[in-house]
Amino acid sequence: MARYRFPNAYREVWAQGLFWLGYFLFEWLNTGAYMDNFQQSLCFITLNLPLLVIAGYWHLLVTVRRFLLKGRLTEFWLSLLAGILVFGLLRRGINYNWYYPGYYPEALHKPYLYWPKILAESMQLHLVIALFVASDLVRHALNQQRLSDTYRREKLSAEYRLLQSQVQPHFLFNTLNNLISVSIHQPAQMPHLLQRLAGLLSYQLHESHRPEVSITKEMDYLSDYISLEQIRYGDRLDVQTNFTDLMSLSNVMIPPMLLLPFVENAFKHGAAQTETSCWIQLHLSRNGDRLVFSAENSVPDCSTNSSTTGLGLANLKKRLEILFPDNHELVTLQEDGQFLAVLKFNVN
Repeated sequence: MARYRFPNAYREVWAQGLFWLGYFLFEWLNTGAYMDNFQQSLCFITLNLPLLVIAGYWHLLVTVRRFLLKGRLTEFWLSLLAGILVFGLLRRGINYNWYYPGYYPEALHKPYLYWPKILAESMQLHLVIALFVASDLVRHALNQQRLSDTYRREKLSAEYRLLQSQVQPHFLFNTLNNLISVSIHQPAQMPHLLQRLAGLLSYQLHESHRPEVSITKEMDYLSDYISLEQIRYGDRLDVQTNFTDLMSLSNVMIPPMLLLPFVENAFKHGAAQTETSCWIQLHLSRNGDRLVFSAENSVPDCSTNSSTTGLGLANLKKRLEILFPDNHELVTLQEDGQFLAVLKFNVN
């Protein structure tokens, strides 16, 4: 049984106070209009309201919170039945001694312990109490749902930040491997490569922690990364990109570094696996509110399905599930010496 958690005490007092005020006004005005005697109605509700409040809090705090919500069903039924009996007798006593003599003397012809009347008055009292308790339980359920939603959002946010933070060391690991290779085989290219790397790190430092960035910044970042990689592979690598249609759409916002794993994957499992000529094709387009990004690269004949594994794409899949639950498509396909990855998702 889930533990009952009390809502904010201040709000609880206000909500319960409004309930009793609302009941008082409704009962007074409604009964007064029905009997065409608002003074008699006011006397009746004034005499009975204190007992209603006491009975209401007994059943709320003891019968329901202490017993029912903690799974103590035997004590719950004993408290409920005892409340029906005791509060029924008390209401009968209040009406019999103070209300009936002034406004309903013929009711005194029946004895005080007239059980049909005691049960009837007890049921009337407990119908109001049931409404009071039910309203409190509904308020509690809504509060728990709100807390649950807040916890879920915070959990997802923390998980996403963790996944996003993993992109940076993964990127640095791949880039440092490139630096080692270039420093050995093409040392003259190192200054230019380090300059490109500084720009990439600056983007990660200032932009990667934002919820969204403009697509122009993201494309500039990818272009710098591609340029850095091309220095390493030289003329044997043919990279074709089609980003120009969206480079001017600064109003389009996407999560930062969302597309990088595709590009990294294309280099790592394509060009890096062969010493011969290779190629990569990157395409970005927009169809209404849907953005489509595809990365296709050559794969050596001896390669297996390694392009579909690894931290980059695995991380990306988890990020997409958080960012675009049930609202994205990710397709990967490898055949005939090439690997294709296509991502579709909605943008603002």
